[in-house]
Amino acid sequence: MLVESSSRTSAEPVPPAPTPPRRTALRAAGLAAAVAVLLLVCVLSIMIGAKPVPLADVWHGLFHSTGAGNDIVIRDVRVPRTLLGLLVGLALGLSGAVMQGLTRNPLAEPGLLGVNAGAAAAVVSAISFLGVTDADAYVWFAFAGAAVVSVAVYVLGGSRSATPVRLALAGTAATAALYGYVNAVQLLDSAALDRLRFWTVGSLASANTDTVVRVAPFILVGAVLALLIARP
Repeated sequence: MLVESSSRTSAEPVPPAPTPPRRTALRAAGLAAAVAVLLLVCVLSIMIGAKPVPLADVWHGLFHSTGAGNDIVIRDVRVPRTLLGLLVGLALGLSGAVMQGLTRNPLAEPGLLGVNAGAAAAVVSAISFLGVTDADAYVWFAFAGAAVVSVAVYVLGGSRSATPVRLALAGTAATAALYGYVNAVQLLDSAALDRLRFWTVGSLASANTDTVVRVAPFILVGAVLALLIARP
């Protein structure tokens, strides 16, 4: 009986140790500081540009806009650029965190696991062979290519028995092969080279409210999915 009791006791999962109050306070302080820095950077993003805008004008343009003078620059140009930059940063941060958590590899990122290469291969194929020229359509081809390559890397890495090393090796191999294909297509099709280069580099220069509205749903859905699969 004593043996059975001791074996049952040892088999029971040990509850996680509570987080020390000091560590919790440090995390809260760090988060508050990060939010404050983010807000400061956003304000500076609106103020600084080809034409500097005073802080008072920024406040007026955000909360008391009359549609004249600096209000137009703030509302139609700099605020959309800032919002789009925030959304892109959110997407990059979440994707990196999710990828590292799922693969249990602190070095995991889209470039290492072939996600970027899959998206580029799909887009260059759409440009060169299907004649796609609409930048909005590139998004769907990029999603499809990234998804297919992600599944392929997972399968090549061993599926359920995959290890961080196997996934990294499979992703590296897929990346090398796909970028070889992308470079070959670009050498044969100069138009594909120019369009893919523009799509790959990207820019916030032409961002406007419509761009933010088109991009936001994808990123918000991804953020919700990331939060749903998050585990401590």
